[in-house]
Amino acid sequence: MTRRVVVVALVCALVLAPVTHLPTPSDDHVVPNDAGLQSKLLEQRQTPPTVQEQASVVLRLKGLTGVPEMAGFDVERTYTREGDRLVEGSVSYADIERLSRNPRITSVRVAGTTIERDTVSPGVSAVGADQLHAAGITGENVTVGIIDSDFRMSHPAIAGVDTVYRTFGGGSDDWEHGTAVASVVADTAPGADMRLAAVGPTTSDEEYQSAVDWLVEGGADVVVDSGSYYAQPGDGNGTLARVAANASEEVVFVTSAGNHANRYWAGNYTDGAWVNYAGDDGYVDGNVLNDGEPFSGTVDVSVRWDGWPTTDEDFDIYLMREYSGGDYAVAKATGHDGQPFEHLTKQVSYGRYYVSIRAANVDDPHRVELFASHSLANQSSGGVTAPASARDVVSVGAIRNGTLQPFSARTNVDLVAPDAVALSGGNVEGGTSFAAPYVAGVAALATGANPDLNASEVRELLYTNASDFGDEGVDDTSGYGVVSALGILGVDTGESSDEANGESDATDANSEAMSDPTAPTATLRPALA
Repeated sequence: MTRRVVVVALVCALVLAPVTHLPTPSDDHVVPNDAGLQSKLLEQRQTPPTVQEQASVVLRLKGLTGVPEMAGFDVERTYTREGDRLVEGSVSYADIERLSRNPRITSVRVAGTTIERDTVSPGVSAVGADQLHAAGITGENVTVGIIDSDFRMSHPAIAGVDTVYRTFGGGSDDWEHGTAVASVVADTAPGADMRLAAVGPTTSDEEYQSAVDWLVEGGADVVVDSGSYYAQPGDGNGTLARVAANASEEVVFVTSAGNHANRYWAGNYTDGAWVNYAGDDGYVDGNVLNDGEPFSGTVDVSVRWDGWPTTDEDFDIYLMREYSGGDYAVAKATGHDGQPFEHLTKQVSYGRYYVSIRAANVDDPHRVELFASHSLANQSSGGVTAPASARDVVSVGAIRNGTLQPFSARTNVDLVAPDAVALSGGNVEGGTSFAAPYVAGVAALATGANPDLNASEVRELLYTNASDFGDEGVDDTSGYGVVSALGILGVDTGESSDEANGESDATDANSEAMSDPTAPTATLRPALA
């Protein structure tokens, strides 16, 4: 996903620090070969589907103020509960987002409608969730909370779900990523309710805390935030990681491991004007993008260094273009706003590019980390982002065609899951962002079938019943393995015990589901995480 988020860190004063969830390049996904199908998907993306009917809603207003005049909203009754005024009525699905942005409205509860979905997330069958649905296990009486930039409430993928929607820090036009995440949850656990926290293109530490509190206090059993917050330290000591860790004491908190496996570099800066990517083996001050092949489109680059929470020292980002007449900078980021973090986003024309990092006002040695939206010539293993760095948070990597996606982070991974998503009218492709909601959905199924289990016990079920993947046993790149709904719940499907545990033909099942041609191609959004 490419979700761009600005986290405001509270350190003596409010300081801006952009956060990016780096997108997945187009060559990392399966492209349908059928020209007719591609044409149909393109047509769907140009006109996102909308549920054309009235939604039954309950508005919660701040305090006991009178009911505001809202065009298109038909009021049926008002009453008071817990010190707030509640208003029941109806409004078109297309107007729910506009309604929720009224500053006097704190949340909108939407009763799901009966609709026919034209697509279902391909990974549902790969994790065995469809067989549980057939057995009557759908996540009923479970609530899944989702944090994302925004959601399209009128989209058929989520309009059929009982939902509570609230914005934190303003809404966003970036609805595709959040709607796709929510659609995977809805497909995997169709009986579960959802609480959707729209944090917008920017948020603050306080707003993030408020969003998580609202989800947990509102009864969420599972929370998923498919983001990677690069403007936070990677050791789990940042504000967002602490918020997620605290929430994990009460809920199953699921997040994406990140899309930076082959787009990450870390090294030690000692001296000089530019960061040396080669270390002791020589001197290289430019890290080439995209295997040196020309490309066009969006480039996202984030750099962070030790010195949290505040620093006067600065490492500036220069995005350079190779040119026969002499390389030149097409963009630069030179203002770190007091935090050890710098971010750059740039739309580039077709050409070859590399990233250089300049040491500005730097007197001491530092550990410097680089995250990019395209593969890097000089790479390093590792790289952990919040909230995946948090204690007890379930960090999820992405698989497709029976293999680990090349971009899927290979550090601090607890589970892996399919990453294919089918969203009519959406411009999204695979990534760890969409692997995480499969795990969240399976956690909802497990909770619904075992309501007496606490969050720690549900996590243990996820881990101990996963289907081994990659190296034998628990490993860094795939954790405990592929999430398995059948293994967790022990449902008798008439298969052998090995098959029920997802251990037989797991690769074939994942391969078949992940290569499903209904999965659209696209660019993941810049992120809050």
